[in-house]
Amino acid sequence: MTDARPSIPASLDRDVVQSVSKLVLATLSLLFVLGLVTVLPGVDRLVPGTPITFVAIVSAIVTIVVVGLLLSLAPALATLVRSTLEGPESVVEDVAAVSQLFVVLVAVLVAHRGLAPAIVPILDGMTWIYDVVFLAFALPPLAILAARLYVSLDPISELLAEKVTTKRD
Repeated sequence: MTDARPSIPASLDRDVVQSVSKLVLATLSLLFVLGLVTVLPGVDRLVPGTPITFVAIVSAIVTIVVVGLLLSLAPALATLVRSTLEGPESVVEDVAAVSQLFVVLVAVLVAHRGLAPAIVPILDGMTWIYDVVFLAFALPPLAILAARLYVSLDPISELLAEKVTTKRD
C-alpha cells in the first residue's frame, strides 16, 4: 500500500517552517486578543484631552506589532516557498518574490487600517494626508509585485502547458 500523503521535500528546513508557523500563529493570536479588547467595558471612551479612544490606542499598538510580524514573515515565507516548490529556478524565484511582496503589501494595508483610529482624529480636516502617506508606502511594493507577475507570465504559462500536455507514465 502506498502512502497517500505528499512527501515533504528534503530541502524543507524545519526551522523555517517553525518560524513561519510561529509568526502566523502570533499574528492570529494578537488579532484574537485585540478582538477581545474591543469588547471590554470603557475602551470606547475618549482619552482625556484627545479625540482618540482607548481602544484606538490599543489597536494602534497591536497594529504596529502585527505589521512587524508580517514584515518579518515576508522573507521567511519567501524562503519557505523556495525550499518547497519544485520547478525551474526562475519560476520558483518569481513565486517566492511575489509571496514576499504580497505580505509586505498586506502589512502596509494592515498598518493603514489599524492606525487610522489613532491618527486620523488628530489630523482634523487634513485626513487626506494620512491616505497619501500610506499610498506612497503601498505603491512601490504593488508596482514591483505587478512587474514580477508580468515577467513571470511566460515562464509559468510555459510550465503549466508542459505539465498539462505531457503524458504521465
